[in-house]
Amino acid sequence: MCCTCRAKVLEGEVRVEKNYTLEQHEIDASFVLTCQCHPISDRVVVSYDERR
Repeated sequence: MCCTCRAKVLEGEVRVEKNYTLEQHEIDASFVLTCQCHPISDRVVVSYDERR
């Protein structure tokens, strides 16, 4: 529940198992907790540097 692995999905799709800390506006902006995600597309690109 630390949110250290928060990243923005730039390309591809992931399935999120649990969302412990993200708020709806972050989810709407394509942010995920990478520790809780599994890829469902052939290619997934995430950025740990995005702030918004």
